[in-house]
Amino acid sequence: MRDKFDEEMDRRIKLTDQLAADIIKNSELLDQHLKPCGDDLILLTLKGHLIIEGLLEINLSRLLAIDHLPKENEDGYPGLEFIHKLKLLQAALVESKPGPNTDLFKAIAKLNSIRNKLAHNLKNSPEIEADVKAIIDCYQSKADKKLKLGESPAEQLRNCIRKLCGFLCRVRVHFFKLEIPSDK
Repeated sequence: MRDKFDEEMDRRIKLTDQLAADIIKNSELLDQHLKPCGDDLILLTLKGHLIIEGLLEINLSRLLAIDHLPKENEDGYPGLEFIHKLKLLQAALVESKPGPNTDLFKAIAKLNSIRNKLAHNLKNSPEIEADVKAIIDCYQSKADKKLKLGESPAEQLRNCIRKLCGFLCRVRVHFFKLEIPSDK
């Protein structure tokens, strides 16, 4: 019979491997999906939203110790919407020990709001640029680090999405540290 030490070490190795895989997946998603968007603000917004939703799902799945969040099933029961995933993760982070800057959830919520507008309304270029500026302004008002001002709106949005993804990776690491304290 294995002793508790071996079991704990196996658990730690599994959780560490999951964390590494999650961070690698984030990096691959960013490279694979944001680079090809070029200067298309709509495409950057939509793909950035999808990438961030995936990170919300990973965080919640790991936090709840389940393989994946419920999806819409054949009986018509809906899965969780983006905003619900966001609010659940925010609530869990706020209730934990001090961690990453929870104000950045507001920038993610702004991205979701603008994504929803884009999905349901045709917009002209100045309207889209104004929406993108709103995401960037929201991020900059909540973040400790600012974006470069001399960049194009597309590059600023791309960097904003990268930084929001980085924030969600820090959230993932924060929960990992809570689960596996370094003092053991």
